[in-house]
Amino acid sequence: MLDSVLIQAGLDKSALSHIAYANGPGAFTGVRIAASTAQGLCIGLSLPLLPVSTLAVVAQQTADIHHVDKIIATLDARMGEAYVASYRVNSVTQLVELEGEEKLIKLDSLENVEGYFSAGSGFKAKREGGLEIIEESLDEEILPHAAALVKLAKQAVDTEYNRKYQPALINYIRNNVAVKKKQVSL
Repeated sequence: MLDSVLIQAGLDKSALSHIAYANGPGAFTGVRIAASTAQGLCIGLSLPLLPVSTLAVVAQQTADIHHVDKIIATLDARMGEAYVASYRVNSVTQLVELEGEEKLIKLDSLENVEGYFSAGSGFKAKREGGLEIIEESLDEEILPHAAALVKLAKQAVDTEYNRKYQPALINYIRNNVAVKKKQVSL
């Protein structure tokens, strides 16, 4: 697949300088596949590896499409929860920057914030779960896009990232998924 994309772009593998990937949060298997594929390419091509938050990619995609400068980015985390973070667009770089931290919250706690554009599948999951959402300044269909990921990765390369190799980093946020049962003594 990589060879096909490079051929379409008229590039050779030697033209690559970094391998970037969305490192989560997101679907457990999808995040692991992205990280392992990126790490394999990184090792095979001797290139640096760049993890980029999936929520940041959603926020950048939202900023690019809707031309807004404050965004609440969400992803459906399943199990009645959403991954959520707020971002502001830097007026100089036109790229999103995280405000605070990424969180895992219950869908009934997910709210539109005045002055922020709401985006992502977390709001869709809330609506589909029968919970009320405010339709104003909302795009619940927006998805992470490779062009937005590349913009954020390029900024990291330009400003701070010069290592040759690092292991793949995964941003799960939700680390405990299994429910532990009480042990019964006999």
